[in-house]
Amino acid sequence: MRALTGTPQDWPRQVRLELQPGPGETLDAICGGEVQVLQRRAGYRFTLDPVLLAHFAVFEAGAHRGRLLDLGTGCGIIPLVLTRRLGRTDITALELQPGLFSLAERNVYLNRCEGAVTLVQGDLRHVTEMFPAGSFGHVLCNPPYRARTAGQSNLSTERALARHEISCELPDVVRAAAYLLVPRGGLCMVYPASRFSELVSVLRTLQLEPRTVRMVHPRADRPAKLVLLHAVKGGRSDLTVLPSLVVHAEDEHAFTDEVGAMVG
Repeated sequence: MRALTGTPQDWPRQVRLELQPGPGETLDAICGGEVQVLQRRAGYRFTLDPVLLAHFAVFEAGAHRGRLLDLGTGCGIIPLVLTRRLGRTDITALELQPGLFSLAERNVYLNRCEGAVTLVQGDLRHVTEMFPAGSFGHVLCNPPYRARTAGQSNLSTERALARHEISCELPDVVRAAAYLLVPRGGLCMVYPASRFSELVSVLRTLQLEPRTVRMVHPRADRPAKLVLLHAVKGGRSDLTVLPSLVVHAEDEHAFTDEVGAMVG
């Protein structure tokens, strides 16, 4: 396990961070330019999903205060949005892959979030070796969605690990969250709508009860592709299904007003 903590003044002495894009990298901006993200052109690149998840967690799942952990942070996009756009602090972000962990380090410092975000390199399947039980009030996760063999052949190793269930599967994610959460703590996930019943089954096996659900549709006239879900550790069966979130307006290149406000 590798962790990077400390005050902003400590960081330049701990690591040498290159805050400009290097060869094969891009510097991208979202949230009206409030969030700057270094990414690799050929590696894993974040999608809209973690941005939707961060907003859902804060506005629909009560994750506006309390200790929060992002499981599998990638380039650090969820902590960056939570901190820069949504005003969250006291965030821990866990990432397995050394290359993505390095990008997350640079992005956290680039966005001046080092006072709010602690980065830890490690495997979510071994959280019992990294954190005490019940350490967090909220856990967020945008986990790998796809089965181990689905569409991997043309992906880089970094992208394959981030998108496919190679290094972890759904039960691993939920088991880690159940260990990390305080009683009545909340897990927020974004997951394929086609696997919703599987997700609920695994959650309930580990005493995480779905509390709030919102389906995400690419357009109003199309089936849901994703589900945003908030589950409570030891919660009661009292599910709220929110109005659907529609990503694109009639023009498929334009976001709806609600999504546009999140990314713009």
